[in-house]
Amino acid sequence: MTGPLLDVLEVLLEHAGGREKPYGWVIMKAVGRSGPTVYGVLDRLEEWGWVTGTWEELSEDEGRPRRRCYEVTPTGRVRAEALLMQRNRPARGFTLFRSPVSDGAR
Repeated sequence: MTGPLLDVLEVLLEHAGGREKPYGWVIMKAVGRSGPTVYGVLDRLEEWGWVTGTWEELSEDEGRPRRRCYEVTPTGRVRAEALLMQRNRPARGFTLFRSPVSDGAR
């Protein structure tokens, strides 16, 4: 899995269950990636059924374009959490802490 995909999934999981569903610009700013990259990832995630995107209801007097808001599906949540756990796991053979040197060498 790519870094952009994992970054977007992380943001979507952070917003899961909240009142505000993130929209593209919010996700772009959170991950620090370009619009085409983020929207490409979101399109893929929708195709896979990992997220759903819905257009917000907007009155004409708000004077701005509608936003497409994204939410992780139950399947997407399970898969995203598994991928992000792998991302945050140390590489095989790597330990976070060095064991004390037993021969007295420093």
